[in-house]
Amino acid sequence: MTEKTDRYSFQERFGKSDIITLKDIDSFYRETDPSIPGATVNWRVHALVQSGILRRIGKGLYQLGEEQPFAPKADVGMKKIGQFVGKRFPFISYCLWDLSCVNYFSRHLIDFNVRFIDVERDVVDSVYYALKEKFAKVMSIRNLYGHLSDFDNTVFVRPLVTESPVRKADGLFMATLEKMLVDMATDKELVSFQENEIYTIFGTAFEKYTVNRNTLIRYASRKNKKDEIERIINYIDRQ
Repeated sequence: MTEKTDRYSFQERFGKSDIITLKDIDSFYRETDPSIPGATVNWRVHALVQSGILRRIGKGLYQLGEEQPFAPKADVGMKKIGQFVGKRFPFISYCLWDLSCVNYFSRHLIDFNVRFIDVERDVVDSVYYALKEKFAKVMSIRNLYGHLSDFDNTVFVRPLVTESPVRKADGLFMATLEKMLVDMATDKELVSFQENEIYTIFGTAFEKYTVNRNTLIRYASRKNKKDEIERIINYIDRQ
């Protein structure tokens, strides 16, 4: 079997599969070569990922298609906040994201925006007061009252959950898609995106972008919200 035929057969076999496990792939290759070494299967999986036939969505979990990372660029306002905090507090961990990202996934678009900067719990107050000296609209999340839409263009300072999944872009530490999804599903200030809407948000994210399920569950576990996130994932998989 040529490599081209092999890949065609692979795509034909798994074309209707939402999730493909490493065990599924191993079984596929053993149908024609029962004695194939596990290392060879792993190499073929690696080649399929490299060629864009497969994308990883978790440990031992795959889907057909190329990886589609969700990596929106930071706008000017985000860059100013990140650069300021990075210079003023060079040794702390922080993570930035803005609420307008929800418009990539939500059925109900928002016409306002707020920015979040999550920082180590011990320095939340210090970062908050420093930002207030520099920027006009800054608020600690614990002082939030009302709906986020009442605070357009406000920077909210929040405590950072340890081992939060972040990505580095343009010298800034930004939230990954996995972090944003879990936060939108579980944080009380984001309650308006929960209930039925959260299933649309997760479903669209899973359809359009590569989402690492292991990262989702691991971060949710750090927030003691594993059951909630697993329930959403299971619902999406049944659709």
